[in-house]
Amino acid sequence: MKLLFVGDTHGEKDLGKVNHFLAHANLRRNDAIIHCGDIGVAWAGEEDPALFFWRSLPMKVILCLGNHENYPWIMRQPIVRRFGARGYDLGGQVFAPLPGQTVRLGRKKLWFYPGGFSIDYPWRTPGKSIHMEELMENAASTLIIKNAMRRKAIDYIISHDGPLTWVRDNLGFPIQPPPESYWNHLKAPLHSRAHPAFALDAVYKNPDIYTRWYFGHHHVDIEQNNLRCLWKIAVLEDTITGDYRLIDSSL
Repeated sequence: MKLLFVGDTHGEKDLGKVNHFLAHANLRRNDAIIHCGDIGVAWAGEEDPALFFWRSLPMKVILCLGNHENYPWIMRQPIVRRFGARGYDLGGQVFAPLPGQTVRLGRKKLWFYPGGFSIDYPWRTPGKSIHMEELMENAASTLIIKNAMRRKAIDYIISHDGPLTWVRDNLGFPIQPPPESYWNHLKAPLHSRAHPAFALDAVYKNPDIYTRWYFGHHHVDIEQNNLRCLWKIAVLEDTITGDYRLIDSSL
């Protein structure tokens, strides 16, 4: 079984690279695309062109939700059980695991931690182009991380944002907690939800828990310490042979 790991696509804006990836990946119906968030579907509801695109694909599409998603629409979709995990059925073969769920594909286990902090929040309209569900409630995040720390056999961690220490060390980004103005903008209680980078840092500092880690969010391509931030490059892995190759959409 082949797994194609891809980063942010933002509705139709960056779908062109996916067509490039698919042209070079030779995926079959039983293979899967693992999307690391900001898929940006359903901003136009059922008539959304990007949603049509993903639903039309014959292979499985497993989605880790990001921050630029239409959460009200997504949360109205039926919750089903697939691949050993509970998540949203988004139509076609598109499935978005709930936070902390473990998907089993090709004898591999993929653990999902969705969400991200929208740094462009001042220019977004609450309830329309930004939703508080982009960050998990503190209690839910704490429980999910606690449960993950008890495990020793996660083949892949799939998140939208990366762990704080890795992002600071390798990208040089000065990650900070959401400011008070963010909470005021969303009319949410101050510091009531978890920034994924901070939450995931505990998992990152226990590398015996996982084998590889894929995420997006930062719009760069870089790999270090078995973690890869995805943007214009996709990763194709064969779960049986272990073959691993990069597909660069800029080539």
